[in-house]
Amino acid sequence: MVRIAFAAIFLSCLPISSFAQGQSAPGTITQPTTPAVAKPTVKKSAPKAKTGAKQPAPAESGPCQIGVISAIGEKFAVQKVGLTVFGNELTEVPIDAWSLNDLVVARVRAATSGVHVRKIAYPKGAFEPYYRPPTKLFRNDDEELTAVVRQITASSNCARYFVFTTHAAQLQGTNQSLPGIGVLHHGSGPFSNTSLFANFVVRVFDGQSFAIAKRPSADLGAILAGSFGRLGQDPLTKLEAADFPATPADAVASSTLRDHTRALLAARLDKAVAAYLKQE
Repeated sequence: MVRIAFAAIFLSCLPISSFAQGQSAPGTITQPTTPAVAKPTVKKSAPKAKTGAKQPAPAESGPCQIGVISAIGEKFAVQKVGLTVFGNELTEVPIDAWSLNDLVVARVRAATSGVHVRKIAYPKGAFEPYYRPPTKLFRNDDEELTAVVRQITASSNCARYFVFTTHAAQLQGTNQSLPGIGVLHHGSGPFSNTSLFANFVVRVFDGQSFAIAKRPSADLGAILAGSFGRLGQDPLTKLEAADFPATPADAVASSTLRDHTRALLAARLDKAVAAYLKQE
């Protein structure tokens, strides 16, 4: 009985003892204890690769056999030639997004398989002295172009340079010219037609002396044909009346004009380059 009574007394004292340990002494202010919070470990994730990022083009290397300089793909002419002078309009719009200069390089590469071809870049406006020279009584186109080419190729060191520039061809039966690459609406009403034109000249320069190679007769013939405006005889030049842009600015966004222009230009380029290669 004594043991049972002692055990009961001991158990009855436990809650009181535990509660007493949780109380502060009289007159003492106890500051609340803030539990320490462990800082999360920040892991630096590896930078994600940008999807769709444009990869740098491979650097040009090796001896340059042919350097290609194309100055024909910057502008597109939207032109109207009416029955009278009051129906004539001409506006040129920028078409850098069409990448026509890259097309020129691609066609030269295709025609010269196994030859190292390099695209020669040049600063914007480099051809302005050639396309818009100061007024002179006499002008020598070849000398002016040679000066531009020498400046552009100062550090290129290619064996030859194929240089492509636009020219203005005369429209048959009129005193109007068709400058470079563009689209033409000629005539009025049922007596009208819509056509593309691509007028350019190729000159081949020696990489050391910068002498200009003799122009092949086939290339000269193509230039003369363009000068007489034989647009209707080439299926690649024909367009529907609805293809003529409502405004010059609309021409840039027209996939029909872009794709047909690229096809026409590629065909003309292949003929022009082949004519030069054939006479070598």
